[in-house]
Amino acid sequence: MNCTWEALLLLTAFVSSLGFNLDTEKPTHFHMDVAGFGDSVVQYDDTWVVVGAPKEIRATDQMGGLYRCGYHTDECEPVHLQVPPEAVNMSLGLSLTAATNPSRLLACGPTVHHTCRENIYLTGLCFLLVSSFLKYQRLPTGPQECPRQDQDIVFLIDGSGSISRRNFQTMLKFVETVMRQFHRPRTQFSLMQFSSTFLTHFTFNDFISSANPLNRLNSVSQLRGFTHTATAIKRAITELFTAQSGARKDATRVLIVITDGKKEHDNLNYNDVIPLAEAAGIIRYAIGVGQAFSNAHSLQELVNIASTPSQEHIFNVENFEALKDIQNKLKEKIFAIEGTETASSSSFELEMSQEGFSAAFTPDGPALGAVGSFGWSGGAFLYPPNTRPTFINMSQENVDMRDAYLGYSTALAFWKGVYSLVLGAPRHQHTGKVVIFTQESRQWKPKFEVSGTQILMFEQQTLLPRWVGLLNTNCHLLYASMAGLFIVLHGLLRIASPERISGSQIFSRLQYFGQSLSGGQDLTRDGLVDLAVGSKGHVLLLRTRPILRMSSTIHFSPTEIARSVFECQEQVAPIQTLGDAAICLNIYESPQTQLGDLQSSVTFDLTLDPGRLSPRAVFKETNTQALTRVRSLGLGEYCETVKLLLPACVEDSVTPITLRLNFSLVGMPIPSHKNLQPMLAVDEQTYSTASLPFEKNCGTDHICQDDLRIIFGFPDLKTLVVGSDLELNVNVSVSNYGEDSYGTTVTLFYPVGLSFRRVAEGRVLLRGREENQQRQQSLHLACDSTPVNQSLWRTSCSISHVIFRGGAQMTFLVTFDVSPKAVLGNRLLLEVKVSSENGTPKNKNIKLELPVKYAVYTVISSHDRSTKYLNFSASGKESSIAEHRYQVNNLGQRDIPVSIHLWVPVELKGEAVWTVMVSHLQNLPIQCYQNRLEPTQSDLLTHMQRSPVLDCSIADCLHFRCDVPSLGIQDELDFILKGNLSFSWVSQTLQKKVVVMSVAEITFNTSVYSQLPGQEAFLRVQTKTVLEMYEVHNPVPLIVGSSVGGLLLLALITAALYKAGFFKRQYKEMMEEANGQIVSENGTSDPQVAQ
Repeated sequence: MNCTWEALLLLTAFVSSLGFNLDTEKPTHFHMDVAGFGDSVVQYDDTWVVVGAPKEIRATDQMGGLYRCGYHTDECEPVHLQVPPEAVNMSLGLSLTAATNPSRLLACGPTVHHTCRENIYLTGLCFLLVSSFLKYQRLPTGPQECPRQDQDIVFLIDGSGSISRRNFQTMLKFVETVMRQFHRPRTQFSLMQFSSTFLTHFTFNDFISSANPLNRLNSVSQLRGFTHTATAIKRAITELFTAQSGARKDATRVLIVITDGKKEHDNLNYNDVIPLAEAAGIIRYAIGVGQAFSNAHSLQELVNIASTPSQEHIFNVENFEALKDIQNKLKEKIFAIEGTETASSSSFELEMSQEGFSAAFTPDGPALGAVGSFGWSGGAFLYPPNTRPTFINMSQENVDMRDAYLGYSTALAFWKGVYSLVLGAPRHQHTGKVVIFTQESRQWKPKFEVSGTQILMFEQQTLLPRWVGLLNTNCHLLYASMAGLFIVLHGLLRIASPERISGSQIFSRLQYFGQSLSGGQDLTRDGLVDLAVGSKGHVLLLRTRPILRMSSTIHFSPTEIARSVFECQEQVAPIQTLGDAAICLNIYESPQTQLGDLQSSVTFDLTLDPGRLSPRAVFKETNTQALTRVRSLGLGEYCETVKLLLPACVEDSVTPITLRLNFSLVGMPIPSHKNLQPMLAVDEQTYSTASLPFEKNCGTDHICQDDLRIIFGFPDLKTLVVGSDLELNVNVSVSNYGEDSYGTTVTLFYPVGLSFRRVAEGRVLLRGREENQQRQQSLHLACDSTPVNQSLWRTSCSISHVIFRGGAQMTFLVTFDVSPKAVLGNRLLLEVKVSSENGTPKNKNIKLELPVKYAVYTVISSHDRSTKYLNFSASGKESSIAEHRYQVNNLGQRDIPVSIHLWVPVELKGEAVWTVMVSHLQNLPIQCYQNRLEPTQSDLLTHMQRSPVLDCSIADCLHFRCDVPSLGIQDELDFILKGNLSFSWVSQTLQKKVVVMSVAEITFNTSVYSQLPGQEAFLRVQTKTVLEMYEVHNPVPLIVGSSVGGLLLLALITAALYKAGFFKRQYKEMMEEANGQIVSENGTSDPQVAQ
């Protein structure tokens, strides 16, 4: 078998797929209405299906039975075996295995209840049956003996003064009761009393030599004193657990300490003596009596004394009368130590081995799994003929296998002439393990392991690999699960699709389908192996179906399409004959059987140019790209020929025409074998393809020698301005001066900062004439961009599916996006290369450079806070403080070094105009320089009459240049011209109103930078201050004249009023009113006055 150890990895797989070659539609069904029927199953002697019913109750203390079932009768009958009376409830049939050459059957019951005194152990018993079940041999040959484990028990009792005489006697009574529960010579006792002093009442030698050891308790009297517990433990170890005192070497050593309180005035601590007890393998029980141990601190005293786990070795009672309540519990714990491997361990050896839990035949004899051996670490017993059995386990490899259940499943593997024993351990580390043992120097040692990766991965699973036969010379494994399904793992070369079969596919009422499996034999006599599957109360026999394989070939005639067929010419009809395609199918068995000429219904579909929306060829029979055939075929080869047509002109003559064949096979029933149906192998490739190429126009030597040349340029662009030009267009022209070119590709290399955007297809010219519209539209470019390195990209554009004919010329436009933040240096280098698949020795490439500038957007403006207006008089002050403010902004997308230029008039005809200084508010490393400029005009009066503006054309000026190393993005700078502006010079202009103007300008390196188009006006600005002279008038004469005139006018008005009597009448009326008021107040009145 070409199988490797990787097969065991398949035990952890779980992949669902449809059924493969198991006939699940017509199984043979066996059923018996007995408990456990179907828990195990095995094929035997190419005749029988032997079924185990381990839960069947046949008689008192007898559980389990065997049944053999026949394929041709569909019936089962019991197998009668003489079960020995000591095999109590053995669960016969829980595990079954069989072998051929010669035929043998091993039936096991691994639950034999074996009673040893107060304990009940679980062992196992197997029957090795030969021939027709008339002869059998039992394994093991005799019942297992009860384990004998000697015990040396020392009582260390507290005799301190805190214990009353009555309680001391109660404690002795407790010791006596415990001693009565064990018997000599397996158990022997020794007694020591401790307080401040120590007294050995009897040793192990005294106990054995005494006719009535219990009488020695009558002479025990209380010592009184303090409690020296730690020292007492040390003395018990060094004085009583010794050979001189009668302690036995292989006996279990038990120390029972009884005390009523914490140790007092003891020179030793527990950490001084407990390690000695551990080293001597002494199991320690601590019994605390009274209220002294009611709190956690005091209870720690008992924890320090007792063995671990402390909860299993501590007894705490309220008083000495309560000691009788724990004597049975203490007895049970000591009894539980029986059968252990060492005195310090609580795991069994072979008492719970359950031998026969699984079984397998090996060349050296039967192997029986013993899952419960050595504390359920597990293992297996190998029974060679006429020799003692050999135990196989992992204990010698220092591997923690506690509770691993090694031997839960057992199988034999054979590879490269070497037999190996495979044992499953489903509970190892809660994930499971499979261990492979091989023989080395006649000893079985672990060779390989496969561990599970998930918790409970192997829980409730049958981890038993079995060979179920050969299909296509590859081994197959069965993997069963208690979930009601099993999986067939087919062939290690095709493990991606195991077969998953569930019970519901066959009968809906099946439960635990797949709980047992057996295969590898031909019970149905059809030359194919069968598979028996057990479920609850049922067993199904599934036949394997014959496997068919198919191979296919496709041949074209002629083998290529002539140019005269696919190249359009006016005098040729559109539909052309391509030729014939011969499709051959070969059907054969794998492996061979004796079932005769197997018939099948074969369907095969043919498709031309699959995946194309417009196929270039069609079948003559259907006039479409698809053709389907259904044929009934037997074994052997079958061929069929179909005719192909070319319906129209072919544009893509580069890619060959593809013919795809898809086929399927459905086997026909075989009447002579109960309508068994063949089937196609599940891993068979059910398709094939063939290609029909086009003839190339490459001359008589059939080697295409193209001559590709390329030119390119930048239309209507002399300089690339980064940040302003968002696109860069490259006009590319490719010409072929040689033979036809195939796979023509144009590759453009460009720096980072440019990114390919699109390609616009241009005109295609052939031999100087423009091609027709149809050919022109079909020719297109497919482009793909990839990085070459960190600073360089390339875009490759290929002429897809079209031959670039000799004499043809194609022009197209490639557009790149230009990043506004790109850094390309002062020149852009672009390289274009043209190549093809013709194998031309060298590629053609050219390079072109384009000057590069960078767009900037800088603005200088006059600030509102500049001095706008000043007036003065000829007789007033001669000067005033004036300032011109300028604001500079960078509104572009990159930093730029700039220079700020300021021109200001400072002198006119030798007379000072403006004593000015330049300043800036920013904390930047700005350097400013100045120089004096003379006027360009000398005729002051003519200039002033034309335009009363004082600027640098008529006055002496200062030119300030301030260099800014880097004007950042969105930065803002302020420059201030400030100083004393004199007014005395104005008289030279003969003008009363004059404007003083300064000018500011931004400059930069125009060979590197360029202002955004349309924004050039913002690079220069002016600031003006208006000066106006006014006359001063004397107000004194006006004030004096106005005052005198006012007084004269007042005198005239007063005289006029007097002449009119205004002042006299008013006075008389006022006097009369005053008199009338006086009379009324005195109470008298003048009648005449009243009237």
